[in-house]
Amino acid sequence: MTDREHQEGAERDRAERPADRGGEVLEAARGVATGAARTLRSGMFAVRDVHAASRRHASARERLRDLEESLAADEATLARREEVEADYERIVSEQGAIVSETAEVIARQDELVGSLDAEARTLSEELDRMREEHERELRPYKKIAETARGRSEEASRAVGEAKRAVRTAEAQVKEATEQREQSIASANRSVDASQARLLKVQDELRRAQESQADAGALQRLQGELATEAAQVEASRGDVSAITRDAQASVDAAQTHLWTQKKSLEEAQREADAAKQEYDARKNEYDERLAEAQAAEKDLEDRMEDLHRRSDEAKVAHDEAAERHDEALALYDEAQGVHATPEETVRLRQSVEQQRRAVADQQGVVDQLAEGERSLRSSTRGVRLALLAAALVVVALVVLVVVLVVTAGR
Repeated sequence: MTDREHQEGAERDRAERPADRGGEVLEAARGVATGAARTLRSGMFAVRDVHAASRRHASARERLRDLEESLAADEATLARREEVEADYERIVSEQGAIVSETAEVIARQDELVGSLDAEARTLSEELDRMREEHERELRPYKKIAETARGRSEEASRAVGEAKRAVRTAEAQVKEATEQREQSIASANRSVDASQARLLKVQDELRRAQESQADAGALQRLQGELATEAAQVEASRGDVSAITRDAQASVDAAQTHLWTQKKSLEEAQREADAAKQEYDARKNEYDERLAEAQAAEKDLEDRMEDLHRRSDEAKVAHDEAAERHDEALALYDEAQGVHATPEETVRLRQSVEQQRRAVADQQGVVDQLAEGERSLRSSTRGVRLALLAAALVVVALVVLVVVLVVTAGR
């Protein structure tokens, strides 16, 4: 055999050996699966039985709870009937008296509420009429007061305008006075200048005469002297004229100022009179308004007192009605219990029967609880085996999948 043939045979052996091993594993897996299936069936039956026992136990407990609740309700009803029957005479007497008493209180409070509400409605209507009458009576006084206020405001505005006119006139007097002083001062300066020139010419003429100047020079100086003397007289005349004119302007400004002050005084007197008239009219209106409001407030206070008393009567009515209903319920209950002794007997018998039924059901519950505990204990191993078998089956499935994938490669 050649080396190549030897090599090919070795490769065939290697390829066949995994297949042989896979078959062995699959065969073993089938055996394990068969055992696991049997365990699974046994475990599932055990779980089913435990679940069924648990349901029977729970149903029995629920039935016991319903019986106990019904028994408790009937026992309470029976105890109440026996208590009422034992105290029947006192309950009927006391609660009957309360029913009668509270019925009278309710009737009185109903009547009182009706009377108070009717009186309050009457006062409300009277208050509406009073307000309309007061508004009608006060309207002329309010109108007069508003008119007087308008006149007073108008007079106040006139005073303001007069004050501004006085300030303007005062400024004009000041301006005229300053202008007069400036004009007179300027005219006096012109006189002073003319006199200075006149004195200068006189001095030159004197020196010329002393030095016996020629006739022409003396004649020229004498002409200048006459001219300057005339200028001095003219300047003095200007001072008088300017003084008269400036003083006339000052006098006119002062006259205007006096006139404006008189106008201000008159405007102030009219404003004071208008203010006094407005104050008088307003005080008259305010007094009448206060009287009307006081009368209305008196009615409002009376209405408020009626509403308060009505509310108190309603509270007393509701309290009496509540006591009446409670007493009547107790009274009717006592009458009903006393009139139906057979119902008490029937209820007493029913309670006894229910107590026996509860005791019997308690025995059933105890028996089922014990059976459930016993079944759980006896099937514990089988149920644990079910879990283990389920894990084995999962592991086998995984193994088979791995082998199939490996063989495919």
